[in-house]
Amino acid sequence: MELTLKETKFLTILNETRIADGKLMEGYSRKVKEVFTYTNPELNAAIKKFKGNGLLSELDLGANEVMYFFTDKVSKDMLDKELVKVKN
Repeated sequence: MELTLKETKFLTILNETRIADGKLMEGYSRKVKEVFTYTNPELNAAIKKFKGNGLLSELDLGANEVMYFFTDKVSKDMLDKELVKVKN
């Protein structure tokens, strides 16, 4: 699957990541935005695409919170090397 540069960045930040009400948690969002800017609609569109293509699995945490995990389809060469260093 071909990813755009921005999609590569989104995919990178979404492993083991909690989303509440369609947004990254505040502290992690701040760290990510130091590396690249995005909007919440862009983030949610990327999540929808990745789930549809089998790149992310979802764990419902309740109260409008979900956690996303990479599937076996995601390889290291699909990830942004700079964002891999940003810990959530």
